[in-house]
Amino acid sequence: MALVVVAAPLQWAFASQAESALRTPVATQTATVVAQSDKTHSVKGRVFDELGEPLIGATISVEGTNVKTVTDIDGNFSISTQKAPASTMLRISYMGYKDKVVSGAANLNVTMQLDQQSIDEVVVTALGIKREKKMLGYSVQEVKADKLNVTGDPSVVGALDGKVAGLQMNTASTGLGGSTKITIRGNSSLTDNNQPLWIVDGVPFTDDQTSSASTYGGYDRGGTSFDINPEDIESISVLKGPNAAALYGSRAGNGVILVTTKRGSHKQGFGVSYSGNFTWSQAAETLKMQKLYGQGSQGQFLFNKDEDGNPTTMTGELAFGPRFDGSMQTNWLGEKAPYSYTGDRLKDYFRTGFSQAHTVAVGTSSEKSHFRLSVGYNGNDGLFQNESLNKINVDLNAGATVNQWLSLDGKISVSNTKAENRPYTGLNGEVAQLLLMPGNVSLRDLKENYTSPNQLHRNWFGPDQHYSNPYYARHRFKNSDERWRAFGYYAANVNITEWLKFNAKYSFDYYRTRLQTSDLSLGDGAISTDGTGWQGKLVNDGMTRAEENHFEQNIQFLLMGDNQLAKKWRLGYTAGANIMYLKFEQLSASVQNMLEKDNWIFNTGNKLTSALDDGHSRAMYSAFASAQLAYDEWLSLDITARNDWSSTLPKKNNSFFYPSASLSWVFSDFMRSIDHKLPSWITFAKLRVSAAQVGKDPAPYNLYNVRKYQFEMGNRKPINNTIKLNANLKPEIKTSYEVGVDMKFLDNRLGFDFTYYYNTTKNQAMLVDASSPWTQQWVNAGKINNTGVEFMLYGTPVKTRDFQFDITANLAHNRSTVKELADGVNRVYFAGDSNMPVKVGAVKGGKLGDIFANNLMQRDAQGRVIIGDDGLPMAATGDGNLEQYLLDHPIGNIQPDLLMSITPTFTYKGISLTAMFDMKFGGDIVSVSEGMATSVGTSERTAYRGEYKTVNGVQDWYMVVPGVKADGSVNTQEVSAQKYYSTIGLYSSQKGYAEEFVHDASYIKLKELSLGYSFPQKMLRRTPLTQLKLSFVARNLCFLMKHTPGNPDGGYDTTMFSQAIDYMAVPYTRTFGFSVNVGF
Repeated sequence: MALVVVAAPLQWAFASQAESALRTPVATQTATVVAQSDKTHSVKGRVFDELGEPLIGATISVEGTNVKTVTDIDGNFSISTQKAPASTMLRISYMGYKDKVVSGAANLNVTMQLDQQSIDEVVVTALGIKREKKMLGYSVQEVKADKLNVTGDPSVVGALDGKVAGLQMNTASTGLGGSTKITIRGNSSLTDNNQPLWIVDGVPFTDDQTSSASTYGGYDRGGTSFDINPEDIESISVLKGPNAAALYGSRAGNGVILVTTKRGSHKQGFGVSYSGNFTWSQAAETLKMQKLYGQGSQGQFLFNKDEDGNPTTMTGELAFGPRFDGSMQTNWLGEKAPYSYTGDRLKDYFRTGFSQAHTVAVGTSSEKSHFRLSVGYNGNDGLFQNESLNKINVDLNAGATVNQWLSLDGKISVSNTKAENRPYTGLNGEVAQLLLMPGNVSLRDLKENYTSPNQLHRNWFGPDQHYSNPYYARHRFKNSDERWRAFGYYAANVNITEWLKFNAKYSFDYYRTRLQTSDLSLGDGAISTDGTGWQGKLVNDGMTRAEENHFEQNIQFLLMGDNQLAKKWRLGYTAGANIMYLKFEQLSASVQNMLEKDNWIFNTGNKLTSALDDGHSRAMYSAFASAQLAYDEWLSLDITARNDWSSTLPKKNNSFFYPSASLSWVFSDFMRSIDHKLPSWITFAKLRVSAAQVGKDPAPYNLYNVRKYQFEMGNRKPINNTIKLNANLKPEIKTSYEVGVDMKFLDNRLGFDFTYYYNTTKNQAMLVDASSPWTQQWVNAGKINNTGVEFMLYGTPVKTRDFQFDITANLAHNRSTVKELADGVNRVYFAGDSNMPVKVGAVKGGKLGDIFANNLMQRDAQGRVIIGDDGLPMAATGDGNLEQYLLDHPIGNIQPDLLMSITPTFTYKGISLTAMFDMKFGGDIVSVSEGMATSVGTSERTAYRGEYKTVNGVQDWYMVVPGVKADGSVNTQEVSAQKYYSTIGLYSSQKGYAEEFVHDASYIKLKELSLGYSFPQKMLRRTPLTQLKLSFVARNLCFLMKHTPGNPDGGYDTTMFSQAIDYMAVPYTRTFGFSVNVGF
């Protein structure tokens, strides 16, 4: 059950009773007036906002009495008094507006003024408690629903991107619903465990990132936070680091994302709302390709030949053939076709995607109860043929006050998310095949001839399985995943006394995922004589089915008190306990050699190739307490303490305690309390400081080595675990310090929040080298420091009766450095794919996220590349110690210098225009995509090939590589362009030079754009509608600045390793459409 503080900074109330008063404009119902004299008087009038629109549900009360009423749909009211109207004083109030006191008259027209400070003063904090923001000693940033879902993003993570300072999204470029990892204030873990804890209406909510993407293939099934319907969200509060999140325990060491969903109706009484979004998506930025040369080698065509040696069909995997001239040549189908560039296949291959989302909600709100039921549907057809992602949400929450002692509250949310044919990633995926394909190969030919009559694969390059026809891959390699999820809570609240309350809550989160993949193998045998396809028959076609079950439950008890100690002193306090249990199960089986080809029935498999039954469970017992001492509403001291007992740690180390303390000093209120006037342009000033510590337990089953078995190719085999586990592991400890300043100026027209933080994370569970028979072992070691600043700026530069210009900006800088590693260890690499040409990690004393190449060019003291006698760059040797040389010369780092977003909003009467510019400055990314395309001659840089001539009897394109000879003289040695590009290219992980493909990952992007019109109340007066808004929406419209050849955010998963690599990424999508919001 969420809690809320109202009126005084530490006055507690249950959200089920008080939240609607904070969230909706209506605080009371119309009261009946009983006359105390023979004559009563009636006062009538209307209440308007600053734009002249009627305010529905404004409260009108007669001063000095209990007589109240509220305005109707047109802003009208009528109230009875026993005094003459001229001598009656009326107080008019509305949430978010300044109270107004006026004298009665026969007909009143009252215009209310916004109270920006009132709107911003209450935020959700730990344990769902709502408190006045000005009394907090740590940084909390809240995003309201109207700012969150401006453009109808189907993912709550995507909608949140760019709206919170210090929050960084690492999104995998893998198609619809791809994984996104969130980090707050940078990475601080050597094991890549940097994600924050999600809490939805007080329920711990698992956001697993599930991806099998790798160098050669796999699928990305996205994050489970996609199960949340953004239209159900009221607000999101981001608790940044241990200072704000200490009460949530070990899982909150990386911060907390608190999601509060909508409750009841948007107005007093019964209400109905509908929101709809309709958007179209197109492939936008793709890797640029050269358009001058086609299939062949050394500037010449390559052909298959018949028995007499005569050329038949064109062949060759490389694009180092002759220059395009339009001549008629025999293509891979044996047909005559112009030898010319056939278009941008990276764009031409993809279709226009379409998405639609609908949410209908019904609800009611009153002083003693609330109820809301919503049903949502989100359907997405992706850029790839047959790619889809659909989601259904049903959300129900309700609460009631039974009597003055007891209130009940509950929520249940059910969702079904189903995906079909997510794109296959890596070298065997469609993007790679399109990227490495010579420009003369026609997509139309591939589409119309991707399979033979007996379902065998047909391709432009014959029987080489690392080159597949992308249309064959799309139609023959199937996959699907479906997730059912239910989460919610049941809570009871007991008012023991006026100052002491008790809350008990049971919450749960369960989901089951079923997966299926099918693989129609490319076949076996040799290429046919005409070069058009495979001989033989389909073999090793197979399918895999799997199921994953996740269940977590929490039982929590909370005692809350609030006492006025003296006239100006107030004490609030909480004490509680939590029991958490989590279980995860995974089942899978694979079969091959299906009896019926392309008819995927599991029972028709001839061979069971693998079977798996695995999982884990964990438990944690916790006790916690907090105290908040406030003086005169300008000074507040918060102290928290928590102790966890974790099942994933050995008994002697499984108990760990961590405290926090914070202090808030509202300097402006203090000065006014002692009758010292501040300059009139200073409205508000606050200084805050905090310190906190939090422990983190390791993943389950890292204590003892036990024998495990797996079923593979019909045999039961032991799993050869080469990692030595550690029965003496200790909890990881993070200590955080934070100081900040919040100020507002010019009657809240301008303001900023500034924060400086310093975090230290030690006792990290990390893998180090071990002696035989082990290869690695777990130890507690390592120390990482995170330092940074955050700056939030908001203002209203222009404000007139009809026009308003608002602007907000979020800026964040973080630097993560490795201070210590295990004894005898001077470097650490993050888990990643060994087939890549780089490693990502850190050296002791260096920055976290350094990028290390497998090979480097030899350079002189001035940094110039040394060219060998063969005209090619020489490889560095490191004077016999190449590994140390590579560690001493990182080619880049994944950490950005600055994250920034700017959001201007222009409002003219009912028209609003909002844009969000998302920016990143600094950080590096290696374009392995460009490196591989360079190896085969398709990348844009390979368009330069020098001069076509004969050298030493060999015809080819020849060029001179910039650099110097070993003696320092300028290089003049010519070399084959094909040989140079294949040498520096990254087709092989052990060859090539990744330093040639490192790019600055900085960018400025127009991420969101919305142009909407809200119909005025006077136009809706004679309709059943209370609200109607139509909007044009767009996302990811364009990059205004970037330095990479492809998407600067490209990656095939969300690990820190992948963050450094652009590898066969699905093009980022440009989305545009319209939305409609209706209220009844």
